[in-house]
Amino acid sequence: MLTVTLIIRRADQLDQHLQRKDQKEWLIFLTQFENEVAGSTLFDIQRKQFRYVIENKTYIIEQYQSIVRKRQTAGGHQPMLMNVDEFSFEERDNEVILEVTFENGERGYGKWAKP
Repeated sequence: MLTVTLIIRRADQLDQHLQRKDQKEWLIFLTQFENEVAGSTLFDIQRKQFRYVIENKTYIIEQYQSIVRKRQTAGGHQPMLMNVDEFSFEERDNEVILEVTFENGERGYGKWAKP
């Protein structure tokens, strides 16, 4: 009985750790997103994609399978968020709303003010 109790406690601790990890990853993503688009000149915001241009290069941030990635129109990609179930952008007035649901059920929400 003691072993089962210890396993349950460890599983609960692991679950709490993973949830905090997703939230930290989300906060890092929001900071990175803001830095990435700060110097951009053109935006195209769709529900599942955010396109922006820096120095005549087009970049796309989008969900691909269980990751959110940054990529150029040609070439590879850079993962920005992992273990993502759902990710979206929404444009409201002069703001971009970002929402994420991680595979563990944790949710994240962010706002970015367009220049």
